[in-house]
Amino acid sequence: MSTTQGKRVVIGRPSRGGWISLGLASAMALAVPLFGTGIAGADQAAAHATSSAKGSVYFMIPDTTPSRYIEQDGPDFVAAIKALAPGIVVKTVNAGGNQTTQQTQAEAAIAAGAKALVVVAADPPLSGGLLAYAKKEKVPVIGYENVPEDGPMYAQVEFNPEEAGVLQGKYFSQEVTSGALGKYPVTLARIYGNNGDVYNTQMLMGQNKYVDPLVKSGKVKVVCQAYTPNWAETSAVTEMAQCLSSTNNKVRAVLSVYDGTTQGAIVALGNDHLTAGSGAKDVAVFGGQNPTTIGLDYVLTGNQEDDVIKPFIYEAQAAAKLAVAAVEGKAPPASMINAKVDAGNKNEVPTDFLNEAYVTAGTNAAAEINKYVVQTKTFTWAQICVGSVTSSAGCKKYDAKG
Repeated sequence: MSTTQGKRVVIGRPSRGGWISLGLASAMALAVPLFGTGIAGADQAAAHATSSAKGSVYFMIPDTTPSRYIEQDGPDFVAAIKALAPGIVVKTVNAGGNQTTQQTQAEAAIAAGAKALVVVAADPPLSGGLLAYAKKEKVPVIGYENVPEDGPMYAQVEFNPEEAGVLQGKYFSQEVTSGALGKYPVTLARIYGNNGDVYNTQMLMGQNKYVDPLVKSGKVKVVCQAYTPNWAETSAVTEMAQCLSSTNNKVRAVLSVYDGTTQGAIVALGNDHLTAGSGAKDVAVFGGQNPTTIGLDYVLTGNQEDDVIKPFIYEAQAAAKLAVAAVEGKAPPASMINAKVDAGNKNEVPTDFLNEAYVTAGTNAAAEINKYVVQTKTFTWAQICVGSVTSSAGCKKYDAKG
């Protein structure tokens, strides 16, 4: 997948508790400090609700995992549409992890009169048929996060996956070369996402900018690697267990792609009586992304080294703005579009790449989580601080404050 986009910069400190990633073009036009083009909230959206558009928009989610689409993105999208265009009704459908089901749902939605489809693809490499059918029926499609491929779309919105991979790879490289992971070669297990997903492919492009030179120089040895069907945590548990078995537990670090797969790796380590952490005899687990409360707990306790933070509400709000424009028959708002992405078969899609934050385990982790997770309403401290993590310094400091 090729992209053309404006210059992006990374600011922050390359140490535990650190890196913040910002897209320069979006950062110059922020409605909310530090993050991209999403509107600040339902109240602000209501203040600018001028659309008289009516009809139905379908929010099409891929599965029950990640749970964010059911628990956060979906409700946030409904609230944003209600604020921007009260006459539009949002209908949410779940494909259950099956692209054929999602195709059938799209066809049924169009038959029922849908004015636009917002699609988190169940299996992006197989989603071209859905896009072709929507084009034939002249129904605009907005790609969302795990976006469809191989067909035309009105627009798409996502947190930049290659940028996320760069942040993960850079920090892993820093820990290797600083000696934090011990002598060379550092034995590495790599747990990928769903094979063929453009999101996974782009994340790996970002990671490999830093991992490949380490492998070529002999500083890192990849001892096992596996893709995770449908990004399922249970599959990641199996993959990591197989890796430990095949290497006789000779793994010093794990580099994965999102919180579900890092969680699976950590569970597998525990099942083999190994500890995920930064100690000399621990297995260091990198590659958090798409934050979950469990993943954030692991960052606070030091079991997970990092997390790419995405305020889901901003993505939902950006998608709502695109959906309203599509229903109105207008072009995607120029102020939102900062890239054109080749979605396959020479289909260049106007894209709104949103900005992510990056936090790492250590003394500053709780403050960064408070700033970039809690204050952006991604999760509350009450949701994060459950179980044994309540005794962590971060929960003790922030939980009472909400």
